[in-house]
Amino acid sequence: MAVTAPSTAAQDGARIEDARKPAPAAPQDQPAGRHRRAPLREGEVRVFQHSNLLYWWVVWVYGFVCAAITYLGGIGIRELAASEEKAILFHRSPWLGISFIALILFVVVFTNVRARGIYSFVLLLVAGGLVWGASRIPGIGTVLDWAALLRIHLNLAFYLTFSTALMLIWFFVIVLVDRFTWWRFSPGQVIEEHRIGQATGHAVNTEGMIIRRLPDDLFRHRLLGFGTGDFVVHPAQGESFEIHNVPGANRIQRTLERMIATRAVSGM
Repeated sequence: MAVTAPSTAAQDGARIEDARKPAPAAPQDQPAGRHRRAPLREGEVRVFQHSNLLYWWVVWVYGFVCAAITYLGGIGIRELAASEEKAILFHRSPWLGISFIALILFVVVFTNVRARGIYSFVLLLVAGGLVWGASRIPGIGTVLDWAALLRIHLNLAFYLTFSTALMLIWFFVIVLVDRFTWWRFSPGQVIEEHRIGQATGHAVNTEGMIIRRLPDDLFRHRLLGFGTGDFVVHPAQGESFEIHNVPGANRIQRTLERMIATRAVSGM
């Protein structure tokens, strides 16, 4: 007992000393092993990039509107139905189908053509000038009379099928697929994160970083996006990268500006 007592006392003292030591803090970011989205800490902001499909909401919404108009004011044609007890509904006016096709063409063109800032208004002026010039062409009235003979009738089933399929694709891409990758901005660094596969991509120090917002596109960012925007991030070291179609761009821009200003003041 006399031999083992000092050893026991030493072990008890070591245990007490270990208990007084603060427990090591759990790492906040685990580059390789974390596959869950880390919760935002104070002063951080998460930025998501979306595809151009974000602006196609107007197509499937208008498709449902056309379906409602066709259902309320359409006429039934039994000769085209599979049985005599059913009828295929069409709207009387061909302009409903023409307007739907025109909207699709508008979204296709202006979600792929970049007209930022003043160029958006230049494009409007050019389009207005072309329309005015076309109206001065001899014989244009005869052409317009022929165009008035065009009949495009889309039935109720087309509007419902097309709009429902596009809506499901829209929600799948915007709510799920586009949120697989995001950028987490904090006062010290910017981290590219992924939901599937590699949990954390490269991290960039915010020291000397410049974040610039590109000029807005009148059609994409204002009319269809309700305030979306594009950003260009210029790190002090490394390659620049762009983040497109960011919802709530004004709020994100103000937050990032405050973050960079806070970082600059704290670093002085």
